[in-house]
Amino acid sequence: MAWPSVRTVLAVAAAACLPALAGSLIRAKVTDAGPGRTLAPVRGHGRIGNRQYLDFEPNGFAAHPGRLSMRAPSGGGLVVLGPPAVGIAVRRTVESGDPARIIRDGKGRLSGHLGDTPADFGFAAEEATIGGLPAWIIPSAQGSGVWVIHVHGLGSSRSQCLRGVAAFADLGYTSLLPTYRTSLDLGPTPGRSHLGLTEWKDIEAARRYALDHGARRILFVGWSLGASIVLRTIERCPAPSTAGVLLVSPALDWPAIISAQLRRAGCPGFLARWLPHTVNFLRPRGEPVIRWHEMPATYMQKHPSIPTMIFHGTEDHSVPVQLSRAFVSRQSQPVGFVEFDGAHHTLEWNSAPQLWNESVQAWCRRLGLETPVDLTDPVSEAK
Repeated sequence: MAWPSVRTVLAVAAAACLPALAGSLIRAKVTDAGPGRTLAPVRGHGRIGNRQYLDFEPNGFAAHPGRLSMRAPSGGGLVVLGPPAVGIAVRRTVESGDPARIIRDGKGRLSGHLGDTPADFGFAAEEATIGGLPAWIIPSAQGSGVWVIHVHGLGSSRSQCLRGVAAFADLGYTSLLPTYRTSLDLGPTPGRSHLGLTEWKDIEAARRYALDHGARRILFVGWSLGASIVLRTIERCPAPSTAGVLLVSPALDWPAIISAQLRRAGCPGFLARWLPHTVNFLRPRGEPVIRWHEMPATYMQKHPSIPTMIFHGTEDHSVPVQLSRAFVSRQSQPVGFVEFDGAHHTLEWNSAPQLWNESVQAWCRRLGLETPVDLTDPVSEAK
């Protein structure tokens, strides 16, 4: 019997190793819970009257509709920027914060966060610790018994959700903004995300906390990965207290999300569809097996039958809006769906805050939650 040549052996070995290597790289990218690293250059700056402004490239993220914020790569406070005036350059007025460090660095990280704490939005919040993790409680003056649990996304912090609180506060609801084990609130290097496989337990602890502190009905708001975490929480611990769920730029069908990103990077379609299924080939020690078919809503068939609303931007390049459209079309029960024209990932509120607020409040009225909940007849749940 003739032995294969060394070249043939190496070729076979390479072919066997490539999927494992690709899967390892994809897993590392998808589960990176660290902060974003993309920086926008500042083209110029100046002052008109008593207001400072910053100028940006005309075709970049800085042209996104609505208010944004920026932070210098060297640190410092958050600088809130007004809506863009588009011309030769994109000009944004500084609404709050000191842009000196951004000007000195010549660049900064743009985001949709418009404040670091509830006080930045005019809310008086209470600090809480739930399962050893920090949380904010923004109480209701009316004491309606409705609590809203806001769950942020991957590589973010609870401040991501603060934009969405006012719509619920105006209805007299209490808001709870918890952290989970890979939140940036806990430090700049929180470790690898498990895509909700373990994080849901922290959100279930938050739900229990709310019930122990006066909640009778609970709404969940999940942003991006937070949507997947919320659905896993509801699936694992179904409860009559759950009144509904709002999913913002929801990251639900992870194989499709990864495939879309690979296609944007130039990967052939058949390969882009197959590669997401290689993520367990070289699984790091201690990391869980990711079984896509067990993820909430991955194949559009695991969504619990609770009232659901989805907000999604039409220019979302991280989680394509087509995935939410497909999710809505395949549900046996109606799912509310509002598209935000021109909005990027998790920037629906920034692009159209009035549409966001009106849609939230109309949805809550349809759920019958616009009036105070009768606290004399609490919802019974098994502990």
